[in-house]
Amino acid sequence: MTEGGMTLQQLRYIVEISKSGSITAAAKKLFIAQPSLSKVVKDLEEEFHITILKRSRHGISFTTEGLEFLQFAHHILEASDAMEDYFRKERLDEELRLSVSSHHYLFAVDGLINLLTNIPEEIPYTIRLREGRTSEIIRDVLVSRSQIGIIYITKRTEQFMSRLLTKNNLEFIPLHEFTPHVYVSSDHPLAGFSEVTTIQLTDYPHVCYDQGSEPKQLSEEFVIPNSISKQTVYVSDRSSMLSIIANTEAYNIGTGCLLPSVVGSEVVSVPIADISATMRVGWIKQKNLPLTPELAKYLHYIQVALNKAVADTHLPTTASAYNTYVQ
Repeated sequence: MTEGGMTLQQLRYIVEISKSGSITAAAKKLFIAQPSLSKVVKDLEEEFHITILKRSRHGISFTTEGLEFLQFAHHILEASDAMEDYFRKERLDEELRLSVSSHHYLFAVDGLINLLTNIPEEIPYTIRLREGRTSEIIRDVLVSRSQIGIIYITKRTEQFMSRLLTKNNLEFIPLHEFTPHVYVSSDHPLAGFSEVTTIQLTDYPHVCYDQGSEPKQLSEEFVIPNSISKQTVYVSDRSSMLSIIANTEAYNIGTGCLLPSVVGSEVVSVPIADISATMRVGWIKQKNLPLTPELAKYLHYIQVALNKAVADTHLPTTASAYNTYVQ
């Protein structure tokens, strides 16, 4: 047993072992003796009555329990770092601080660009925008790594997401409701249509963000029941997504919210006629957590970006709950 129980330093050691792939390599990076690092692992295994590492002549590997422990270690360290970052005494009182996690939405980037261009030169700031999967966004907000997370909800996922957010004491504030659109190259055979059907998409490759093993309820993109495409390309970043769409006949499904100032004119959006469901885009935050002035400004610029996208692409408008949170 470790004296006084588990420590953050021990968790950092476990994370380093996972990154290095061996105790020997991790010990060298941590500048500690290998026996000392092995003892840390043993102490944690005894304290929690689990086996973290499995040893063989081929080296070490994490057990199922070890992988679960590693996941908790990441969560705890992220929360600790976020707390230290927020409360560190040496930060300047006037420093602007903003941390946001989001799906790969162009309006989130446009809002950030507008925020940055309106910050006075003399004001120091630290800003983070993390783009990722729904589960990562929720986790970031839950452990205070990000102040808000930008996601979307549909009728099909509403019940699931409501339970998940309530369980984690998070709330969802809608920004805008969109009908699903298809993103295609401006040279695509479907680009000139006023609307398309899911049947028309069947003959073209579908490019989407890699969701790993996450359930469909947590997908960051609109999921059409009974997949219609015979060819699928998975990517992890927006640059790859847009390049593939612009240079091939592949398509992606999203809100239809395009911002030429960010994405250019090589990609266009077309409404999908035979899908009645909508995508309700909004942001999540911890309940009862007040908005900082910089976060309120960022949300304002997001709303401006959305209003511009709606006006430019003639998307339908819906009421927003944004103003009730920033006034």
